[in-house]
Amino acid sequence: MEHTTEIKVRYYETDQMGVVHHSNYIRYFEIAREEMMEHYGVPYRETEARGIIMPVHSLQCDYIQPARYGEILTVVTQLKEMPRSRITFTYHILNPSGVLLAKGYVTLAFVDEARGIPVRAPDFLTKVLEKYIDL
Repeated sequence: MEHTTEIKVRYYETDQMGVVHHSNYIRYFEIAREEMMEHYGVPYRETEARGIIMPVHSLQCDYIQPARYGEILTVVTQLKEMPRSRITFTYHILNPSGVLLAKGYVTLAFVDEARGIPVRAPDFLTKVLEKYIDL
């Protein structure tokens, strides 16, 4: 399961040399993840409306080359396996020439908001994902 998102690097995301600050790559991951989930019909607002929140459990970002002010970045987001109590998204960020700038992953936990406890992936989510992920 894969989705591509384009993000334009804005001036405030860069340092004086026009290089993107490292913290913004995590924001790019989040933007791409939200767009992917909405594209496949399971937007965050629906998940939260059903009482499931998805806090970050862990993340990693490997910085390979700098992104620069004004570039249109391509973020390729993948979901490679069905979630259980957690869901892991992988990311590759490319510059306009297709050069890999950063890669990483984010793992989110499923938590019942009312009870504040971890739960298994909700059925409404897994039913959608089954259509796209090889079991």
